[in-house]
Amino acid sequence: MKKLATIIPIALFVIFALVDIVHDCISNDPIHYFSEQPQQLLAVTAIAIGGGFITLIFYRLSPHWRRRAKLITLGFTAGVVTLGGFCFSFLLAGFPYSYQWAISRHLLYLLFTIALGMIAVAGLLWFEFYRIIEKRGL
Repeated sequence: MKKLATIIPIALFVIFALVDIVHDCISNDPIHYFSEQPQQLLAVTAIAIGGGFITLIFYRLSPHWRRRAKLITLGFTAGVVTLGGFCFSFLLAGFPYSYQWAISRHLLYLLFTIALGMIAVAGLLWFEFYRIIEKRGL
């Protein structure tokens, strides 16, 4: 019974994902887009090949260096999200009062929610970074 309870949601998710992919291909018409702008297809190909090489290099690293690469990536991501959240909050807090009447109060609440969300995600990333360092050391 437990297997069935696991299989049904996974099967529904797979079916939904396939339907969504087919819908996107029909509505966005990627073949027409890439045939009109072949340089975009070259950019996508270059990104895919570059990502493949980076993945290959990453998995050929020793476990020690792989862990260090993960920590560096996690710390960099946490730093960028923290900086973005604080810059967004600073700009939002310094928003001149004379312009606040021009935007709805709901949009202002949404922007504050986004700023708080960015700071919360940054906090979680920093917590994970700290937990990994405390657990095994750098």
